[in-house]
Amino acid sequence: METLLQSLAQQAGPALAIAFATLAALGGWLAKESSVNRKVRRRWRELLQTEGGASLEETLETHLEERRKLHSELRALQERVRLLEDKMRVDKRHLGIVRYDAFDDVGGEQSFAMALYDDEGDGIVLTSLVGRTDCRVYAKALRKGRSDRTLSQEEQRAIREAEATYVAKAGVDVA
Repeated sequence: METLLQSLAQQAGPALAIAFATLAALGGWLAKESSVNRKVRRRWRELLQTEGGASLEETLETHLEERRKLHSELRALQERVRLLEDKMRVDKRHLGIVRYDAFDDVGGEQSFAMALYDDEGDGIVLTSLVGRTDCRVYAKALRKGRSDRTLSQEEQRAIREAEATYVAKAGVDVA
């Protein structure tokens, strides 16, 4: 070790120059790393602060709360849709109307047969026969698209017409 110190003492000038060069290089490296560190810190501050000054954590909490609220609203809407679909199934919404002349001496197709039923085929066939001096109205119940009473040709046509509009609305091909 003593020889090393003697050698350094004899070569003090070059050793000192090497030490200063090493120190200068380390200083330059430290300045460069400090600049990079400042840039990274500034970018993290920008990332962690929103425009309103809220932190990323606060922003994420707000987002999570909104997501929970939307999820709850979605469940409520899904339940509402289910209830509406259940109601629609039994709503009398399939309609077919056939106008015709019931009697030879009365024109203008004032008589009619109307079928009105739900998705299950439950409903009514309403028939109005208009004569020269009177008007008669008949109602026949429908269960599963059938009646326990005999149906006239016009009433059967009204049922088919209601079925055709149902199929057209549903987008079903009957062919």
